[in-house]
Amino acid sequence: MSNFPIRVTALLVAATLVSPTVSANDIEQSIKVDDLDPTAKRRKIGLALSGGGAKGAAHVGVLRYLEANNIAIDYITGTSIGAYVGGLYALGYNADEIEAIMLELDWSSGFDDSVPRMALDFHDKQDFDRFNLPFDFGSLDGELLMPKGVLRGQTMANLYIRSAGMVPRIASFDDLAIPFKAISTDIATGRAVVLESGNLLAAMQASASVPGILQPLDINGRYLVDGGMVSNMPVDTVRAMGADIVIAVDIGAELAPKEDLQDSFAILSQLSTMMTRANAVEQIENLQPQDILIRPDISQLDTTDFASMPLGFEKGELAASVQVEQLTALAASTDDFAHYQARRQQYKQSLQAFQQRPVDKVVVVSNSYEPIEKISAALGISKGDTVDREEIVVAIDRVYALNSFERVEAEVTEDEAQQKILTVNAKEKSWGPNFFDIGFSLEEDFSEISDIKLDLAYTLNNVADTQGRLRFELSSGLEKVLGAEFLLPLDSLDKYYWKSRYRFKQEQQLYFWDNERSLKTLTKSHKISSSIGINLSNDMIVELGFAAETGNIEGPTIISLDIDYQSYSSFIIASYDSLDSYSFPSKGTQIYFKGAYNDDNLDQLTLPIVGDVFGDTKQFNYEFSFKHARSIARHTLINKVKVSGTNSDEVSLIHIHKLGGFLNLSGLHKDALVGSQLSYASLVYQYRVNWQGFGGISIPLYIGASAEAGNVWQYKDQRGLDDLIYAASIFVGTETDFGPAVLGFGVNDQQHKTVYLTLGKTF
Repeated sequence: MSNFPIRVTALLVAATLVSPTVSANDIEQSIKVDDLDPTAKRRKIGLALSGGGAKGAAHVGVLRYLEANNIAIDYITGTSIGAYVGGLYALGYNADEIEAIMLELDWSSGFDDSVPRMALDFHDKQDFDRFNLPFDFGSLDGELLMPKGVLRGQTMANLYIRSAGMVPRIASFDDLAIPFKAISTDIATGRAVVLESGNLLAAMQASASVPGILQPLDINGRYLVDGGMVSNMPVDTVRAMGADIVIAVDIGAELAPKEDLQDSFAILSQLSTMMTRANAVEQIENLQPQDILIRPDISQLDTTDFASMPLGFEKGELAASVQVEQLTALAASTDDFAHYQARRQQYKQSLQAFQQRPVDKVVVVSNSYEPIEKISAALGISKGDTVDREEIVVAIDRVYALNSFERVEAEVTEDEAQQKILTVNAKEKSWGPNFFDIGFSLEEDFSEISDIKLDLAYTLNNVADTQGRLRFELSSGLEKVLGAEFLLPLDSLDKYYWKSRYRFKQEQQLYFWDNERSLKTLTKSHKISSSIGINLSNDMIVELGFAAETGNIEGPTIISLDIDYQSYSSFIIASYDSLDSYSFPSKGTQIYFKGAYNDDNLDQLTLPIVGDVFGDTKQFNYEFSFKHARSIARHTLINKVKVSGTNSDEVSLIHIHKLGGFLNLSGLHKDALVGSQLSYASLVYQYRVNWQGFGGISIPLYIGASAEAGNVWQYKDQRGLDDLIYAASIFVGTETDFGPAVLGFGVNDQQHKTVYLTLGKTF
């Protein structure tokens, strides 16, 4: 028995209006659609829709022409985008509605499965900025693992939900408004798989999952990918369904001529075309005299050029009109076609009525180490809730933003008691449960500073059968770090946690005089810390803890600096972060405060003139920073403030604060000012230019300028507005797969000028 009304007729609608409690399953058992179909004895028409990405807009144009000429379709088969268009048509959507849906969707979003920074929790935001390389590696039992595709298909699945809403499982796709089948490929056997029951949206997506780009969909234990590899023009399938006449719409690409095969990308594209074209030509050659082949002229469209879909709609309708004589002969009478359209409309309306019903039960399934309670809380849907297609996408995205899952899939069913059941399946990353993270940054000012930094991390999850996470870290560059951190959630919702950390750091600090390098010190230190934290929200944490550090500072021989030190501290950290991007934010706020009471023990050093310095001190140190972005259209203003220092009158070599570099008092070299007290403020204006890159994908370019003021002092009583350094900069930058890339120029009132080039560095 079907889990959803699978034979929708005028009687079904009438029965529903009279008695809303009537089961659609009861009605479907007592009525056959052929009993109400006056066209049942005419020749059956089948529609075969081929694959071709954005070129599939031409399919919609063909459908519009068929509707305008009273041509009723009895069966539909589709491959890839053909399965998408065909599936929507089989659900009862007409050509105009499908066109509106396709134009409304942001197709480029389906090619990025990364979680937006703003949606991540506080801790993952910090990792997002630091480990910026988009490489996914994991391990299990010593074996290095990788995903099965560049993309998981998560955002692509969202596009299908936004297109049709949550379509319940169906016992047979023959029971749709128009019988339908989608073609996919079993990647393990290389054979065609005809999808004809179950989750319709999953079937449509499997048919369009390009192998290597989109990972296969696991349906009934088979890994399924794009059907174009084996049957890009499924004529034989629609004929087997019972079609007497087949209308085949071919949008497949032709092989490129020799002169166009000039690079490896062109060769790879040609190989793909060879596979899909060969099986399509075979199907075309088997067309029978009564069949109709429609080939829209879509040579100007590319498979990823979704911005040009309006042209595809026109070309499809034009190509169908060329076959006017053959198609006109297939026209149904006005009354029969009106009845056909009414049945399709009734099916769609019953589907939408089902979608608008409240959820009777929510089931969460997961094979991950994340507690079900945490997943359910993120989902935020409960029994009795009514959720539309956009709300279900947002709920799924909240679960996916937990950053622990390969895919988060949702499915709606109806049980024997006619209860509407929402099942959410959160699938653990198949290349885990232990993961590698990689970060890279380059910073160059073409003078004193050239720093290439590489960050590596290896994270062990579910340590000792707990939710504990153990991470090992390694950083290279001017600041070298070797660290280990253990984080243990203290409740099932991860609201409270305990964190302990060990860190060895070797830091090379350059000191400048009038923006020219003068001295250099080398600090080596070991530090341990432990804290209890609370996640007040997805964007805010508070931590209380203590730390102990021991180290050595070596300096230039001119002052024979060689100091051993120990420092013990208790601290509080409060931080809030809702920025959508750290370097190029368009909205959001970031606030950070750390207060620490330190007990420092240093070797005493005697300097000429100055006398005895350093020694034992007790002091309170604080750091505060604020960053806020606000946009109007493409214009963004970013405010930034940093204040840090100590309540002590003593100079510290341990608790130092640094200023200098791009958008950190521009015009100066990186960290050119070092001292115990710091103040800085800036106002940055940036303008976003949406450059249309390859395949119509929008790439943001940022053009900006800044006004800045700040300084660093050694003693707190030296702070004053009279000592502020004023600076300005101009820059152009963009977001890349390797993080932000910026070329900038800075100048200040000290007559310092610096050119900056950064890649992967946050600022």
